[in-house]
Amino acid sequence: ALMVGAGITMGLSFGQAALSMCIGYAICVLLMSLMSCLSSDLGIPTVVAASGAFGKTGSSYMVSLVIAICNISWFGFQAVVCGESFAAILNTFGIPLPGVVSTILWGLIMCITAVVGINLIKILNVVSVPALVLILAYAMIVVFQDPESSVKIANYAPATQSTLMASIGTAVGGFVAGSVLAGDVTRYCKSRRDVLLSSVIGVIPMGVGTLFAGSVLAIHCGVVGMDTQSIVTMLASIGSPVLGLLILVLATWTTNVTNAYSAGFGLLNLTRAKDNKQAVCTLTAGVLGTLLTVLGITNYFNDFLNILAAFIPPVAGVVIMDYFVIHKARPSEWRSIEGINWNGPISCIAGGVVALAFPGVLVPTLNGIVVSCVLYLILYPVLSKKKAQAAAAPTVPAEETAEE
Repeated sequence: ALMVGAGITMGLSFGQAALSMCIGYAICVLLMSLMSCLSSDLGIPTVVAASGAFGKTGSSYMVSLVIAICNISWFGFQAVVCGESFAAILNTFGIPLPGVVSTILWGLIMCITAVVGINLIKILNVVSVPALVLILAYAMIVVFQDPESSVKIANYAPATQSTLMASIGTAVGGFVAGSVLAGDVTRYCKSRRDVLLSSVIGVIPMGVGTLFAGSVLAIHCGVVGMDTQSIVTMLASIGSPVLGLLILVLATWTTNVTNAYSAGFGLLNLTRAKDNKQAVCTLTAGVLGTLLTVLGITNYFNDFLNILAAFIPPVAGVVIMDYFVIHKARPSEWRSIEGINWNGPISCIAGGVVALAFPGVLVPTLNGIVVSCVLYLILYPVLSKKKAQAAAAPTVPAEETAEE
């Protein structure tokens, strides 16, 4: 989120950047709330909740593919941040270590931890996440206590110009995968009120706050840009560089173990492997993510976010349309469909293509959602209705069939 916040500020004034962050996260929270309500109503995880719109086979592959691609890619980005930060810490003590070597080293450490040290990460999370929040809060106090910094931020003019709509898409891309998959956790909520509270209070303050911190620190340090070196420079400039960078190493370490584990779970489902292959799939995901860092994945961070912002929201759009509009949000009427419901993939791809092809028209992310929802509704009588009716039809017990 720090990198996303710094990147958004590349082409907008501080006020415009803050507005795009708020709108982007509002879209994410809306999708998250609806997807979470669906999973909570039905008491099922995202992959099962999507089986009405995509079919059981379709949702299994579609959601698993989203999980695998997103988490492997995020693993790569986080590994670079961790590796560069660790190299900067060593450099402070006069120990040179190339960033690439440090990144590969930490990528492998993260892979191994995801396979054998998951309990250690729970302990590190308790320390690193609150510590990172405190460091960012301290950094904001330091920046805004300096009158010159406050004036610099208020009068900031970007060297290049971007559009508000494109920046909204970037903000959406930074969190949209988490929004769509949130039902895996919120399905345990007892009421929609609990779901909405957890979505709004649990995401907006911390999410927008971290984007905001990334933007402020980038302007303050003069390192506006969507790259890992910007984050290292930002946290190294707040008065206690070693402490800030050490906390960043711990935070990215814990986050990336989760990324590797989730990506491994996605690969497990995609390959239809047995559960005892979870460790192999997790290790494979981590190695692939580390390989992406060597291939220079961070050079395409903005493109990655734009693709996520274009193609993932339509996935949520058709699932939401199927449950809330077609089945009127009634759990008793919703049914899981066997095989593949081609209406879902077709509508999603169409929405994603429209969002990606017309970046300057209104808000591309919303355009993609609207297109996918409308197309799903139009194609429902042709591609989905018979399958839905077959799923809703009562089955005849084997004994009765034999008697006849």
